Amino acid sequence: MKRKNKFNIYIIAVLFVGAVVIVSVLIFSMFARNYFVNSNKILYKLNLLENAENRLNYKILYSSLYLFYDNDIVTEEIQKIRKLIKEIDKMEFYKTHFKISYSYFQEYKKVFSKKEEMIFEFLRFSFPLKNSLIYLANSLKAMDFDKNNSKVVFNILSSIFLAKSALDTDLIKSIELEKVKEFKNSSNRYNRAFFLNLEVFLKYFPKYQEYLKNIINYPTTKYLDFSISSFMEVVKQDVRFFKFLSYVLSVFIGFLIILLIILINILNDKIFKISLLLQKDTLTSLSNRYKFNSDIKKIKKGGVIIFNIDKFKNINDIFGVLVGDKVLKNVSDILNRFFKERNLEVYRIGADDFAVIVNSEDKNYIEDLAKRAILEVEDKKIKIKEGDINVTLSAGIAFSKPYLENADLALKHIKTDVKDKIGIYKEVMGDIIFDNIKKSKEIKEAIEKGNIIPYFQPIVDKDKNIVKYEVLCKVRIGDKIKSIYPYLKILKENKMYHKITYIMLDSALKVLKKHPVSLSVNLSIEDIMNKDILNLIQENFTDKNISKRITFEILESEIVSYDLLQDFIKDMHQYGIRFAIDDFGSGYSNFSRVLKLNIDYLKIDGSLVKNIDRDKNSRLIVETIVDFAKKSNIKTIAEYVHSKDVFVECQKIGVDYFQGFYLGKPRENIKL
Repeated sequence: MKRKNKFNIYIIAVLFVGAVVIVSVLIFSMFARNYFVNSNKILYKLNLLENAENRLNYKILYSSLYLFYDNDIVTEEIQKIRKLIKEIDKMEFYKTHFKISYSYFQEYKKVFSKKEEMIFEFLRFSFPLKNSLIYLANSLKAMDFDKNNSKVVFNILSSIFLAKSALDTDLIKSIELEKVKEFKNSSNRYNRAFFLNLEVFLKYFPKYQEYLKNIINYPTTKYLDFSISSFMEVVKQDVRFFKFLSYVLSVFIGFLIILLIILINILNDKIFKISLLLQKDTLTSLSNRYKFNSDIKKIKKGGVIIFNIDKFKNINDIFGVLVGDKVLKNVSDILNRFFKERNLEVYRIGADDFAVIVNSEDKNYIEDLAKRAILEVEDKKIKIKEGDINVTLSAGIAFSKPYLENADLALKHIKTDVKDKIGIYKEVMGDIIFDNIKKSKEIKEAIEKGNIIPYFQPIVDKDKNIVKYEVLCKVRIGDKIKSIYPYLKILKENKMYHKITYIMLDSALKVLKKHPVSLSVNLSIEDIMNKDILNLIQENFTDKNISKRITFEILESEIVSYDLLQDFIKDMHQYGIRFAIDDFGSGYSNFSRVLKLNIDYLKIDGSLVKNIDRDKNSRLIVETIVDFAKKSNIKTIAEYVHSKDVFVECQKIGVDYFQGFYLGKPRENIKL
């Protein structure tokens, strides 16, 4: 009886222990799940806050470089940070479980509040400072001063522009207002204004420079880094604790071994996901910027390659974010396979930016790697519901520190010239930034002052009779008329390109209403997607009296989506509007896709036409294009007909229409 009772006690004890273990496992599982869900949310928000802080510093630096800059963007970034701070502050789990990290976060809140005040003070100083600088630069034409004062004036202007560019107050200490004091009471109002604006600049610049320096060096990122680091330390400690507890539980539960294995797997999966969160990009599974920053410190001698997907924003805008994500995954997979075969790692360091660290002193080898990787990606077509997408890449390479910044600068430089795919960092690239600042200022002023001018170049038939005019864009800079081409990249980067198209369309509309002529106007895919441009076309160019006399020219190399363009052409054809593909034959030309567009004209690229009387290859290509066009009932137009010999050769081949300096130069007015 005693044995039986003892046995029963053992059974009860085993059952009790078993019950305790089961309950413990259940409680542990629920706690672990809750822990990792909340930790992921907190870390995600902290990373968003860190990115927003970096973007804010970038926008402020960007504002200091450019005279014309919308400071509302800085305010928007501040509002985003405020919102994130409020969201993080409401996380009770963060307050209770990550107390040290949360205390650093509170310090961050305090210093950011002070930084915010400094930013608004900086913007308050920035506005009058930039206005005075712009006036001083443009005042020379209207000022009245003798030769004795000219050296002083130019020295002053040189000093303040150098001071603004270098953010160095020492450069303006040598400026003596006494030397131009006579301007203050001058009868010439421009002289007086020069003196007053100079006073404004000298008054505001030291504070402006001081605020900018303090803002950039303010310790917000330091406290944010402390907060994230201490957060990760707690997570690591907790992960170790969870591991230890899982092993202890496995010792006590023999008969629950299967359940225990499942729970351990769940736990390990959670642990693995947190590890991935630290070093892996969730979309592409590549190593992320955090891992890149860690690995780049280990490089001794070598280089860094940054790859960027060309016109990725257009893909997102046209096809949507889901397709954009698919493109990113495909590109990352191709790059990963290519470099994995060479024992190299690919990192996703930005939205559509990928980086590779190469520990090699052979610069030619690194450049060759970049070229072959680009070919590997561009060889593949990405299939989507709407059709196929051909993705192209550009690359920037740096062989010196700071690797990432230098490679990024080389990439930005190469983006200004679509003929090149790879840019290698050189110190002179810094000068390009200042050149772009100058061009940005010039083109913005030209748009605001109405100095975007339409020119008209005749297009003739084989008997030299004018059949229509192409509307070309010129820009007046100072007293010179210049081509718009050097400013196109700046216009696209500053999102002003559609304004040029709008001005050209509006000018064409006025001519069509006034004169019985036909015109050709250039349109880009970006223009077609712009609401203002689309409204202007639909409200004015669909009038039968206008539509039958207008042709829209689409540049072949800029076609991102043939399907989108096909729909637009179909809609416009019903009103009688005609379409031409411009610069046809300049690169790879997809005849079948062009045929599906149902266009009316092919404009043969000038690089083929200009040497047609001497180059057999050019002639053969042009003959092929003309033969294709005739069979497809499409008219052809030869560009760059600069001589009689070229004109005669084009006639022999069977070109329908001709355009070039031999037949007529662009003019500001139409010759009726």
